[in-house]
Amino acid sequence: MRPASIMTPEIRELLKLNKKEELQEAVKEMHPADIADTIFDLDIKEQVALISRLDKKQVIEIFDELDEYEQFELLHSLEKELSTYLLNEMSSDERADLLSSLPDEVANKFLNLMSESERKDVEKLLKYPPNSAGSIMTTEYISLTPELTVAEASEIIKLAAPKKETIYYTYVTDQQEKLIGFVSLKDIFLSDPTAPIKKIMNRKVIKAQAYQDQEEVARTVRKYNLLALPVIDKDKKLVGIVTVDDILDVVRDENTEDFYKMAAMLAPEDPYFDTGFLTLVRRRIVWLIILLAAVQFSGQILKHYGFALEAVVALSYFIPMLLNTAGNAGTQSSTTIIRGLATGDIHLNQVLKVMRREISLGLVLGSLLGILGVGRALLLQKNPFVSLAVGLALAATIVMATLSGAFLPLLLKKLKVDPAVAAGPFISTVVDITALIIYFEIARALLSL
Repeated sequence: MRPASIMTPEIRELLKLNKKEELQEAVKEMHPADIADTIFDLDIKEQVALISRLDKKQVIEIFDELDEYEQFELLHSLEKELSTYLLNEMSSDERADLLSSLPDEVANKFLNLMSESERKDVEKLLKYPPNSAGSIMTTEYISLTPELTVAEASEIIKLAAPKKETIYYTYVTDQQEKLIGFVSLKDIFLSDPTAPIKKIMNRKVIKAQAYQDQEEVARTVRKYNLLALPVIDKDKKLVGIVTVDDILDVVRDENTEDFYKMAAMLAPEDPYFDTGFLTLVRRRIVWLIILLAAVQFSGQILKHYGFALEAVVALSYFIPMLLNTAGNAGTQSSTTIIRGLATGDIHLNQVLKVMRREISLGLVLGSLLGILGVGRALLLQKNPFVSLAVGLALAATIVMATLSGAFLPLLLKKLKVDPAVAAGPFISTVVDITALIIYFEIARALLSL
């Protein structure tokens, strides 16, 4: 959801009055991202009218700031000539993202509008699997050969810069187009104009494989504080670069996906209000049915231990406290581990180390909360055995919950399943079932039920 733009009323009024020059003047000093916010506030007819009245160069900058859904709506509504221009001139990675999000029939229709060179370029990007380095890279980079002089390289950069996404790094390739080094713009400016590029280039290149997962790429960019990361294919040929703005999009998308998974939902593909009602139902119902089936185990456990509840009704008073506290402890633990796996702070070969740490945490937290549980139980009713059962059960379930919250994400990661699905409702359901068993077994032992 974009923020509302303060310029929307003025833009809308100028469109209504058909004042083209005043309209161009109003948006002249605006950043493309701010104009994109304004476009989001307009209806589709107003969007078309605005885009049609702006300078084409400015339109391209604005178009790259729109999300795929907004881009599709405009391309579908604009005149063919302008749609063709936008498809040919927009950033290669943005174009690939757009086409990959569309049904094949619609994507092919847009491909047919493009020039042969641009069509071949985007088809190269579309062959890479979703969420790979190849799928988010751009082909708009500058490459140099090692024999060029600094002066020659500077001239090449100057001529190519307007159509390239970034010029802060240029990459050096050999005759087979294999990546052998890189040169920064700073190196170009500060070096002797007659010096060959091979003398000033840095051969220690941090790079990504085209089929490498985008999360790993994001971690690499963050670790080495890069503005751009070159991408090579299996033959070590340079095929593109991933820029930091693409990484920000990856982080946003991955965080959004994990957020929905932790709430036991499928991540949305479209904005909330553009998603059909039945689609929203479908994305939520699957996990709710699974969790509903899992909760039936809790009912069976309560039925199995019904004799204990009949003998000591006070046991039922503390079930909500026990389940909520254990569920929260499990969610805390799983969130910590999932975040550690995502950032690379935790690795699968550290399972034993993680388990030892979580056991220690569980014992300390369980002991403290168990003491508080005994005190609360004594205040509510005077049976010391019930109070002791509550305290011991609370301590034991906290240990169990922290271990479960840590182990399940690690297990899923080992099985190559996204560990985010282990968090939230799933962890809570698992913890609820085991917490009830622990509670009633401790109560039965202490109260001789």
